[in-house]
Amino acid sequence: MRRTTAILTGAAVAALAIPLLVAAPANAADPVAALKEQFRAGHGVRITERAKLVGDGGNPRTVYGRVRGVLEFGPSGVVASDLTSSFELPASEGRAPEPFAPSRTVTVKGTSYTQGGVYAGSLPEGKKWLRGRDDALAMVNPAQKLFDPLEPATLRAALARATPARPGGTLDGTRTVVRSGSLTLGELYRISPTARAVLGSKPSAKSAPLKVSWRLYLGADRLPRRVVSSYVQSIRGLTSVDVTYLNDTEYGGWGVRSAIKAPPAAEVADFDELKIGDTDPGDAYLNLFTG
Repeated sequence: MRRTTAILTGAAVAALAIPLLVAAPANAADPVAALKEQFRAGHGVRITERAKLVGDGGNPRTVYGRVRGVLEFGPSGVVASDLTSSFELPASEGRAPEPFAPSRTVTVKGTSYTQGGVYAGSLPEGKKWLRGRDDALAMVNPAQKLFDPLEPATLRAALARATPARPGGTLDGTRTVVRSGSLTLGELYRISPTARAVLGSKPSAKSAPLKVSWRLYLGADRLPRRVVSSYVQSIRGLTSVDVTYLNDTEYGGWGVRSAIKAPPAAEVADFDELKIGDTDPGDAYLNLFTG
């Protein structure tokens, strides 16, 4: 499958923020340390992700993506997830193409299993899940975020050059402060496993300097409650389009119990079992902006 990656914000105020800082537990003063304390087997966090892809070329279109589910932690970070994805076009453009149909993806021990979505109609009889291989399930969520605040190295690098904290409102039942900044695609590729997985390959010399801007909302316990990120890249040459990727993810229910398991083996198919016609579903992304 062809992978198309779109290389896809006074003193009185400061005084109001001080009680938030004092209220945080002493061992949670550092957001990176607070995050690492959550890395306990059998526990996790709920996420709600909203994404938007905007193509501003000769055939402008906007695609909306939504992801909801649970991330499960182990001693070093996220080790499993159970996420449901859906996509939609503006009402004036009708239904999203079939490859963007709703899907559920369960990831355990580095292996992903997807139900619905891109290859749902190609599964052999009796099979309900497709086991992932390489980047072949990338279309499950083409608006994936590149800036992942659940990675300690990424969070540390971002906060090292972030703006000072300012009040960010209430999220997940806690008052937050918001900090903002940017990292380049090249920097993210170097420090972030998530960015490397989304990009698929090292950014070119032209793409590496592109900035991914972000706003991070931290609760009184210093844990992420929301991150908004965006980036823009031209895919001119393939088509006359610049694509803007916007991603808004909220985190809630920190410490929720989780025990994500892989689907039953009898219900799982591999790629060599698929019945695929002449049209590669992976072309659907590009066709959204050129068709």
